[in-house]
Amino acid sequence: MIFPITGNVRYPLTIDPTVWIFDERKIEVNQIGKTIDDNAQEAYYAKMGAAWDKGITEGSRTDHNKPMTREEKDAALRGTFAMPLAPFIQNAEVLDGATSLRFEGAETIELALSTLPELYLQFSKDGKVLTDGPVHLLYQNHVIRSIERITVL
Repeated sequence: MIFPITGNVRYPLTIDPTVWIFDERKIEVNQIGKTIDDNAQEAYYAKMGAAWDKGITEGSRTDHNKPMTREEKDAALRGTFAMPLAPFIQNAEVLDGATSLRFEGAETIELALSTLPELYLQFSKDGKVLTDGPVHLLYQNHVIRSIERITVL
């Protein structure tokens, strides 16, 4: 269940959303659009500060394959998750003159490229791969199902 990102991009991509469950950028669908509360933000800054201090005193080490805790694994097997689309479009490097994105699936929709920060791709529901996928586009309060291709226009 893969889908391409093509069109006015320097690097066309082929995306496999089944591996996103392990990606740290995923977000629970019910958290999209909610602001981060102060306690969570303070905890994040404390964690990053501690990592910075450790990097200064012990040297930095990048570990992209950090193991998931038991709680994270359990949450991944039960949650409904989406992935922000922006990093993938940025990695594809949009060419000059591109103005919109076309999403083709159960229906076809075109959105301005300026809406990119608000676009998410749902890839799981209740810990399972979508049966009518590979992904659903989540935009504001709209859900476009069965997205099979994204084209930059």
